[in-house]
Amino acid sequence: MPRRYNRGGLSTAYEGFLLSGINPIWFVVGLLAQCAFSARFLVQWILSERARKSLMPVHFWYFSCAGAVLLLAYATHQRDLVICLGQMAGLAIYLRNLELDRRYAGAQPPFFAWPWLGLSSAAIGLGWLSKPEPIIHAITTADPLWTLIGMVGQVIFTGRFMLQLWFSERANRPVNPIHFWYMSMIGSVMLFAYAVAQRDPIIILGQSFGIVVYLRNLALIRRQARSEDAAQSAELN
Repeated sequence: MPRRYNRGGLSTAYEGFLLSGINPIWFVVGLLAQCAFSARFLVQWILSERARKSLMPVHFWYFSCAGAVLLLAYATHQRDLVICLGQMAGLAIYLRNLELDRRYAGAQPPFFAWPWLGLSSAAIGLGWLSKPEPIIHAITTADPLWTLIGMVGQVIFTGRFMLQLWFSERANRPVNPIHFWYMSMIGSVMLFAYAVAQRDPIIILGQSFGIVVYLRNLALIRRQARSEDAAQSAELN
């Protein structure tokens, strides 16, 4: 039978971190990453509510970059290949969107690949050196089914930004299609299930908040579409 921990306070919290396999320091790093990701959608949500339509402000990409770097370091420490690959791909897309936004504003920013290489290398290096466990051990001990579910969820979750970037490249500025939010919902639900199986409170927390934001943005987009349809009908009549 598992041991019961009856001591309270910080001792119990610390033992909880150990039981979940997360070093308390790296738990804070992961929590800061999720705070950055939550902040990006919180800002986006507030501005969208004010405008009565779904927007994508430049702050979204800055918060995204900060969150991706921190979560990449955290996932490397955890030897979580699924999350690592997703954050590396996501960071490249966030930086490319920042580049497009600055070019649209008339600036001449550096090519996004250079800061991506530097930030990714730094995050992976810090996470790798923090733990002696080789990545092959994490791969061989992982549950194949949940790894597959997590990988598919991560592909969909990251693919939403690939789709968004494709639309943005065509417009030469950051834009956000409705498909982004549908893919966000599907990927988030799958990653939430994966995180529960992995007993990773950081990923669970992040996906829980995200689902609420995705649903609200879909509601705003539908409301905007109804308003536009009503305006067009009024003009025709």
